[in-house]
This record gives sequence, structure tokens and C-alpha cells, in this order.
Amino acid sequence: MNAFQLYSILQGNLKSGMEKREGDFCSIAVDMGAGSIRVMLATLRDNAFSLEEIHRFDNEIRVQDGRDTWDMDYISREIVSGISKAIEVSELVPESVGVDTWGVDFVLLDRNGDLVETPVAYRDKRTEGMQEKWKKIMPKQETFSRTGINFYIFNTLFQLLSAKDSKALQRTSKILFVPCYINYLLSGRMVNELTIASTSQMLAVEGGEWDEMILEKLDLDVDKLGKVVQPGTILGPLLLPETGEKRIECVAVCGHDTACVVAALPVENPNFTYISAGTWCIVGVESTRPLISEEALKLGFTNERGYGNSYRSLKNIVGLWLLQGLKKQLAADISFSQMEEMVQGSGETSQVIDPDDPGFYNPENMKEAFDRYFEKTRQPLPVRFKDYIRCAYDSLCFSFRYHIEQLEKLSQNSIEVLHLVGGGSQSDYLCQRIASICEREVISGPVEGAAMGNIIIQGIAMGRIKDLQAGRKLVKSFCQVKEYIPGGDISGILDRYSLYLKLKT
Repeated sequence: MNAFQLYSILQGNLKSGMEKREGDFCSIAVDMGAGSIRVMLATLRDNAFSLEEIHRFDNEIRVQDGRDTWDMDYISREIVSGISKAIEVSELVPESVGVDTWGVDFVLLDRNGDLVETPVAYRDKRTEGMQEKWKKIMPKQETFSRTGINFYIFNTLFQLLSAKDSKALQRTSKILFVPCYINYLLSGRMVNELTIASTSQMLAVEGGEWDEMILEKLDLDVDKLGKVVQPGTILGPLLLPETGEKRIECVAVCGHDTACVVAALPVENPNFTYISAGTWCIVGVESTRPLISEEALKLGFTNERGYGNSYRSLKNIVGLWLLQGLKKQLAADISFSQMEEMVQGSGETSQVIDPDDPGFYNPENMKEAFDRYFEKTRQPLPVRFKDYIRCAYDSLCFSFRYHIEQLEKLSQNSIEVLHLVGGGSQSDYLCQRIASICEREVISGPVEGAAMGNIIIQGIAMGRIKDLQAGRKLVKSFCQVKEYIPGGDISGILDRYSLYLKLKT
């Protein structure tokens, strides 16, 4: 059953809803990750958040007919189940629901609003060779200038290019990005939201329209992608039987989870960079203009859209994946905190790597990948395993510093504060190391940035939070952020940073 069929059954039962409650605000955030999906219940009382995980389920890429796919029927059922649980257990009637996900992936719908095929995941090999094919259609710099998005093999542009003459696309009436498809199931409205659409490399860098020339070269009718709406757009009431006579609005929050994270940053000093530290790391700035120079393209920066007509100019970096890979090589099963204890107070190491080197993307043995890199760059092999760990941490911090300095040059703005979010923000060792090596103050948190940003945008849309600045103040009071100040003698570290810079060139 699709959303329109569900709507026709329920529209006679839905009433105008309850009167808006003064003071308290309750809402539901669906935070979709490529590894797990969570339904969170948030309550705002006395200018403070409470955030509770109601439902979590695993999400994974599944191979179907030789393709990497998402089981969207399973995902949709579990999300609806989680929302139903949240409505059932909440003290207050939730006023709204919002959905955020990873970028670039989409679903194809036929004229009845049903799936044309099981959605293909971004890791599928169908995009191999598509970047090179596109460069023959439109020059790289022109594509970047038109969209602000850098070249990544998983971009929606390359996924659709690979499917250009497929029967599936011929049967397609509408293309919706993953969070927008969930919104459609919940509300019955088929629209794409700005921040998630911007990850596609098909949205014009200015305004909120699709780039017609790019769509023309894909032989893609703009009507298939449809209208692009701003984050914070209220789509309409939730079309689920569990709502009964209650009116719960579906809000198109920032569909891209990183855009939600940035919306939740507890910003006070405007001269900041954010670092999202997870398996992959993101280093970026929030600005009113995109960085689309030739140098920005060369350095790998991309420009995704954010809340409030902002841009997120950022660089994706191989992150804690380095430590995860080294951890597998240890005979004993130890935690990451224990790995950090191994390197504290153990002196410096001389080795440096460039995390952007392709050899670290997906090696079978991470330690061997380090050794191959050391041999290639004529560095001595470490004697102790802890030296590999310290090298990984420090090289990651060198990468942060390098890209922060590049952002300063490109934006012509000084960067004084680093906001660290994601799983890595829970590590005192990593936070302090970043502060010392980057020689800037680090503010860690929130860990639940995507869910919090999701809730803030709902609150603004529903008139319960004044604006983004007020929402960020709420986050700071809720998550109890920690501050780390640069300190200690780093002359030896700076010598190794000089080596890192030589390796980059």
C-alpha cells in the first residue's frame, strides 16, 4: 500500500488536531544511518531537551541479483513501528516528525507511487567508470562550477548516468531521495528537500532548482525529480492509524544528516570549523557562499547546502577507519580507550602518513598498508605497535590542520574554534590532541548531533523554537559540551607536520 492509498483510507478519520500546547514541545526524529536506524523521542521543557531512543534496528546493504541494495520495505516497516511506539509511550502528544539520512541514494517510483525496483546503494559497482564517462560529456570544472559538488564515485549523478538507458528509469514517474521517500510514505507528498538534493551533483549551486543542462545530458525530465523544498517545510499531517484524532505534522527537516549535525552545533564564535569524527571524518565550514574555485576543486572540497540558505564547504577524509583497521591486527580484543592508553606518555614517533592515500581506503590488513606506505615514502618501520597507533592519531590531526588551513585560504577567514562532533568527540585523548596539533580551541559535542538538529528544525517549523541561534543555545545547555585548550611543547610535532606537508605534495 502506498501513501496515497493510505491517505484515502484515513482522511475521513483525521481531524484538525489538538490545540497547540504552550511551553512544552514533543517531537520524533528518525535518524537513518547506513549501519543502523533510530527513532528518537524528544521533549523540550523549561528550555531543556530530553532525548530518548525508542526504537533502533540494524541497517545494512544487501546483495540482490548481484547488486548492492537497500531493503526499503523492511526499513519502512521498522520506521513506522518505531514512530508508533514513540506515539504510544510519549507523555505528550508529539507535534511533528522529521527524517534525516546519509546522502546521494534515491528510490524510483512508478505512476502509482510504488517502487519500480529495490533501491540500489551508493557502494554498488555500477558507478565504476562513470566519472570518466561524464567528463567527456561535461568538463570537470564546469560541473563543479554549476553544482558546487566535487567528484565522488557514489554521487547520484553517476548512479543515474549508469542507469541512463535502463528499463527501470523508463518506468519511473518520480525520483525521491531516501528521506524524501520516507516523508512521502508518512505524509503523501512527493517532494525533494534541498540539503539532500544538493548531494546529488545535479542541483544548481545557486537557488533551489535543478541544473537543467545536467538533466538534459542525462536525458532526464525535470518533472521526475520534482519540486525542491527548503528544510523546515511542513508537508502535512502524518498518515498513520496510530495518530487517531491527533494531528502530527511531517516536517521536511534537513534530509542530509550532516546538515542536521551542523544545525545543532553550539556555536558562539562565528570563526569556526566543524569536524565530524567517525569512520569517515568531515572537515568543513558554514558560510553564505560556496567555494567553487579551481583550487577548491583540486583540493577535493565540496559544497553541500545547509539550513537557512547556508553552504557547508567541506572535505571528506578517511578517519577513525585507520584505528579500526589497526585494532583488528591486535591479538587481544581491546577497546579504543585502551588503545589510547597505550600511546599516552609513551613519547613521540617519527612516522607520518597521508590518510588520503588510496592505500588506506579498504586494505585487507591495515598494519601492512601502513608498512607499504612507510616503504614507499622511505620512512623506517615502527618498532612498537603503539607507534602505529600514535602515527594514525597524529596523522589524522595533521590532516585536520592542513584542511583547516586550506579552508582559511579559500574563504579568506581566520578559524579560531573547532567544533568536534560524532563518536570521536567522546575521546578526551583525541580532542586534546587535535587542540594541541591544530593550535586551536576544541569544543566537543554533541554526540547526537543529527537527531538534535532534526529536532531543532522541527521546533522552528512548528513555532516552538525562535530560530537557529536559539536552538543552538538549547543544544549547549543540554549536551554539556567540553572545551580543550592547546597546550604543551609541540615543536617536535610541528617538525612531523612539515614532513606531512611534504608527503601531501
